[in-house]
Amino acid sequence: MIEKAGTDENSDSAEGPLQKKADSRVLLADNERLKKALIDVLDTLPSIIARIDREGRVDLVNRQLELFSGVSAAEAFGVLLESLIPHFTPQLRQVAEAIDRQNPISFAKIQYCSGTDVLYFSMHVYPLRNENSGMAVIRIDDITEHVRIEESMIQSEKMMMVGGLAAGMAHEINNPLGAIMQHAQNIERRVSLTIPANSKAAEEVGVSLDQVRAYLEKRNIFEFLEHIRTAGSRAAEIVTNMLKFSRRGHSRIETVVLASVLDQVLALAATDYDMKKLYDFRHIELVREYSADTLRVAMNVSEMEHALLNILKNAAQAISEAAVANPRITVRTLSVDGMAAIEVEDNGPGMDETIRLRIFDPFFSTKEIGVGIGLGLSVTYAIVTREHHGTIEAWSQPGVGSRFTIKIPLHRRNG
Repeated sequence: MIEKAGTDENSDSAEGPLQKKADSRVLLADNERLKKALIDVLDTLPSIIARIDREGRVDLVNRQLELFSGVSAAEAFGVLLESLIPHFTPQLRQVAEAIDRQNPISFAKIQYCSGTDVLYFSMHVYPLRNENSGMAVIRIDDITEHVRIEESMIQSEKMMMVGGLAAGMAHEINNPLGAIMQHAQNIERRVSLTIPANSKAAEEVGVSLDQVRAYLEKRNIFEFLEHIRTAGSRAAEIVTNMLKFSRRGHSRIETVVLASVLDQVLALAATDYDMKKLYDFRHIELVREYSADTLRVAMNVSEMEHALLNILKNAAQAISEAAVANPRITVRTLSVDGMAAIEVEDNGPGMDETIRLRIFDPFFSTKEIGVGIGLGLSVTYAIVTREHHGTIEAWSQPGVGSRFTIKIPLHRRNG
């Protein structure tokens, strides 16, 4: 019995370590499965995910970060995250403070330039509160589309708010403007030699009509009248633009070949007085990059020509004022997501983000007083979005140039 008992004791003591090893292997296997499951979950997320320590060194990354940085998870381990995604360095350097305070922090709108495209990201930092309290999880999301939709909605709201005001102003200005133009014309008619009543009235007061005209010419009165007419015509054009901006069009729509419309617009630009005399349009290189496919769109041709001319004038003026060495404007067409896209790109001075966000605002202008009142691009916006159910976006970078992209629905043939 003692020997048996001893044998039993020896047997128990032998099985104990083996059981513990088996349990450990099971636990390790479970941990590996959990870790793999976690990584699989993280890899399916559209967000960029990373876990880093207080110094910013990587402990874990998901597939999206690998794709964004071009560095594999194995190569990223132990590396500073800001070296993998350097554009986010200012935000990542605040992670240590977030870990110390155990307070999450967020960055709502981070601008990121990728070639000629401008992208926007949000970043969230979540300090861990367990045994890994010296670490934090970083989540970065591409919010570019959200930002563009938000900007478009804000712009539409501005248009709606100002539209009624513009219409009211236009009608109020029209009445006194009409009187000014009419009276300026009447003054010229009252001293015309071709109207007998003028000579008769001059004789009745004892003067010669020729002498009256000589005096008026001597004192440049006719030149002043010409200035009144010119200023009146410009004011009338502004009123017309204000009315175009404010109203919803019910104009004639026709199906046309997009490339033909653009060729016509460039021909019109070449004959425009301001483009020739003020902006030296003839010396700007024009590059046509048309889609190989014949893109047919339904549009009001005259209105779209007006919209595109506004963009071309802005580009030509910016190039002229900056005295660009090799001025160039590129006009291209392409098909994007079932839409016909028109791009007008220049190599002018460009503009900063503050100005870019306001260029479609009614009455916003960077030009000198008297040169423009800031309605050209607002009218263009209204024509594209209201009359053609399209979209218009502007990209720009100081010192590089600007690009306007218009998208309107492609014409679909029945059958």
